[in-house]
Amino acid sequence: MNIVRLKNIIKKLPVREVTVFCIITVIFVISLLASAMIPQSAIKDKMLKSAEYLCEGKQFYTIIDDYYGSRVDRYADSILLGIAWQYDADHPLRSVMRSAYYHVERQNENDSLMEAVRDGKNATQQYLRYWHGSIAVVRPLMLVMSVREIYILNGVILAALGVIFTIVLIRRKYAAFALGMLIGLIAVAACFVPFSLEYTWTFILMFIFSLIVLGMAGKDRDKQFRTAFLCFGMITCFFDFLTTETLTLTVPLLLLLRIEKDKKKSEKPWKVSVRMTVMWGLGYVLTWIMKWVIASIVLGENVMPYVSEHIAERIGGTKFIAAGPVRYLVESVVRNVMCLFPIGWGAAGVVIGIILIVLYIYIAYVYRVKGADKKQILMYVFIGCIPYIRYLVLHNHAYLHNFFTYRAQLATILAMVLILEELKVGEGLRHEKKSK
Repeated sequence: MNIVRLKNIIKKLPVREVTVFCIITVIFVISLLASAMIPQSAIKDKMLKSAEYLCEGKQFYTIIDDYYGSRVDRYADSILLGIAWQYDADHPLRSVMRSAYYHVERQNENDSLMEAVRDGKNATQQYLRYWHGSIAVVRPLMLVMSVREIYILNGVILAALGVIFTIVLIRRKYAAFALGMLIGLIAVAACFVPFSLEYTWTFILMFIFSLIVLGMAGKDRDKQFRTAFLCFGMITCFFDFLTTETLTLTVPLLLLLRIEKDKKKSEKPWKVSVRMTVMWGLGYVLTWIMKWVIASIVLGENVMPYVSEHIAERIGGTKFIAAGPVRYLVESVVRNVMCLFPIGWGAAGVVIGIILIVLYIYIAYVYRVKGADKKQILMYVFIGCIPYIRYLVLHNHAYLHNFFTYRAQLATILAMVLILEELKVGEGLRHEKKSK
């Protein structure tokens, strides 16, 4: 997409959103520049310890044998730290935009990171298509922490956010939402998320954004919510490494719909869903495009051919794939579903998973109570299907990286629980118990 088309898109946005977009983009650049100004010498000790820690194990490994959903990705973390290490205080803007790291063909990235830090190797491979915004957090933390300690810190933060979110939900009388989140977190093996920096950011953002939605609830704040979801998309693009990015849209949006249901607003749920999805999508996509535009200007080169090549590969590339078109699409979804707990636990897990699905359908059909809002249910179904739409669109990425992209289905599990709540199956079960 060229700059002229980008300007035409921006002109169609309200002044408020355009202003917010510009301000936040500037903040993104400044935060990365600030992290780049930290001298290499100040972080070398912790970076060397991090490289040693990453070299102690494999780049990919499963915490629980034969459970693919517990796979940890230290390959991406090694690249992230490699980029963070190569930030140059003498040329901060160029180094931030190029996002380069030391890379050796046919060598593990953790070994390359070790060589770069220990032997002072310069960057040889750019990775400019992402913002790599998490470096604005990771590099300052490297002043006092190694990557192992950052993993622990992230685990504590995630646990604290989960507890706080649950308490607030229960106090606001959204117990079903809290239950749906708990089941969803178990199904996507969220306990393994802190073991990789790559996995962590969208989960942290998901909790923070959902708490913001709860904090904004109670009043008619349609414009504020539009702006908020625009920001959610932007911040997600800044931090995420194309992992479970849809979580920062789906979970806050499901919560917003549930809150709007209680408020009994006259506005139809599909309007809320479409409006917030569009705003999140604009924030996410335009922020990504801005990275490419800024990089092109700063580096004095057209980065779009490189970017376009990788986009085409993720959408329909066949690298490392030995499957026909139909099978390719189907397996991009199936492989993600097969990572869910308990389905991912071998044949017995699949049987248990099928039993749970049949039980869900039975309860939803038999114990439903008349008067459910069909439009609300339809929106829950739509949002719950967003992860699968994403898998189909980026089927190459979803096929190859199912061991972490599968966690986006947390929203699907949550939506299923909210559908049961809307069908009032709890009331139906209580009525059945009393009749006996």
